[in-house]
Amino acid sequence: MSDSSLDQDLTSDSTDTDTDTDATVVTTPVVKEMDDVELKKRADDLGMPFLDEAPKKIERALFGYIQQDTARKYQMSVYAKDGNTLRIAMVDPEDYEALNLLRFLAEKEQKNIEIALAPKRVILDILKWYSGADQVLKEAILSFKQDDTALEDQFSGELEITAEQSGSEKEVIQDAPIARLVESIVKHAIDARASDIHIEPGEENYRVRFRVDGILNASLLFPLSIGKAVVARIKILANLKIDEKRKPQDGRFRVDHQGEAVDLRVSTLPVVNGEKVVMRVLEKKESTVDFQAMGLWGRNGELLRKKIMEPFGIILMTGPTGSGKSTTLYSFLQILNQDERNIITLEDPVEYTIEGVNQSQVQPEIGYTFANGLRSILRQDPNVIMVGEIRDGETAELAIHSALTGHLVLSTLHTNSAIGSIPRFVDMGVEPFLIASAVQIVAAQRLVRRICSECSEEITVTPEIRKGTMESIENISLEELEKYGYDPKKGAHFFRGKGCEVCGNTGYKGRVAIYEALEVSEQVKQIITDDHANEAKLLEEANRQNMITLRQDGLLKALRGLTTLTEVERVTEGATLVDEE
Repeated sequence: MSDSSLDQDLTSDSTDTDTDTDATVVTTPVVKEMDDVELKKRADDLGMPFLDEAPKKIERALFGYIQQDTARKYQMSVYAKDGNTLRIAMVDPEDYEALNLLRFLAEKEQKNIEIALAPKRVILDILKWYSGADQVLKEAILSFKQDDTALEDQFSGELEITAEQSGSEKEVIQDAPIARLVESIVKHAIDARASDIHIEPGEENYRVRFRVDGILNASLLFPLSIGKAVVARIKILANLKIDEKRKPQDGRFRVDHQGEAVDLRVSTLPVVNGEKVVMRVLEKKESTVDFQAMGLWGRNGELLRKKIMEPFGIILMTGPTGSGKSTTLYSFLQILNQDERNIITLEDPVEYTIEGVNQSQVQPEIGYTFANGLRSILRQDPNVIMVGEIRDGETAELAIHSALTGHLVLSTLHTNSAIGSIPRFVDMGVEPFLIASAVQIVAAQRLVRRICSECSEEITVTPEIRKGTMESIENISLEELEKYGYDPKKGAHFFRGKGCEVCGNTGYKGRVAIYEALEVSEQVKQIITDDHANEAKLLEEANRQNMITLRQDGLLKALRGLTTLTEVERVTEGATLVDEE
């Protein structure tokens, strides 16, 4: 909904006059126009706060309490939540009908209500937050067509811009309609908690998709002519060559969203119908590290917390792309980030910057690879080294050499399980005795979607699924189950998200990691050296260690109501979707 239409709704005359009589019938309260000083005095007289400007950041989940149409009709909206109290901004706090609705809301949601008097302009600003991504993007396209139809004509053919000719075209691409469209795409991707924005061409249209909680969702279609201009605009923002469309390019730019800086990492790729753009949303992370919130519970959390405090050795995180390995390593770096430690990282690319950590981005095109960078890092007197990924035998040997010469090395490896990473090292050509001496612990992780806390409900599963779940965790000790907060005496209870406005009717909101960790004990070292890292024997030793597997970790979190059985099955090996009754 456009600002003008909102403004018209809020400022339209609300009085109906019966022309057949001398009386004037007021159907809804009329609020006399006042300036801020008068409104502040009125608020004081009513004994309530005065909200003179809209908050810069509002949790989108709050808009589920009052529907958009209702908020516009009664000129009120939730703007904050403090514990069990909902803070409501209103133009007219004496509107009888609106107050009745708020009483009903308070009883239904079991919440306290605190009303603040607000000018119409503030309500107007808050109501802008209601519009979903689809609606705003559609309006941006409509504005694009209405404001500058010539621009669409200009991009109706192939966009061929040379370096010498690009000046005037850049001005056109940066014109208001295109800028608004790109801004809307980015803004609503961030509001939707998207991790990636995909803008991809088809035969007739460009498609915009957001990856939210690991799942891609189609958001919008727009014509190829507009899509080409959008891609060109993004390339300019990321300082890429807009006339180079034959090979991939990488860049980044920063936007200010609700007073916070958000980095977007841009990648372009030539495809059959044009150029595909993917933007990774890199929001700043909180400085505090909470293992419980990350999903590192019980034995897994204890082992990793212990090993990252060791003075030397290798700590490996394994898993496929997008499983959260780098985020976990960043969390470890934040714990280790003390004045007495010199921490240096080699990354491709640097995703998040951490104050006090020396972060370096490799550039293979100029010969600055992980292996070459690691050689240079060792001359920088480091205590802790993070290598973004071990991709080849040379990097693996250098990482092991670094660990054996008194450095703590954190890195990632692409394998399906923690146990599988050790034979992978052997396959790279590293001597088994070196692996046994250097590696301290190997952990694997996946990301599963969290059940939305607002619409979580208990479900019934088939007896076969219940039995299979309990058999999967029957070898876990009671002591370990207590660490997970699960009491087997209370039986097995499973949950799902019913779907609500807070979670976009998906039933999920956010993600949590599931882990498994294999400690390289003396027995594991012996298997690596004597049995050439035999995977079957490593599995036997892992069972002897009572290692909590990815699947077991996920099932325990499902029993705690954090995620669903379907999610656990989706990301673990041998998955078969479960039936929920």
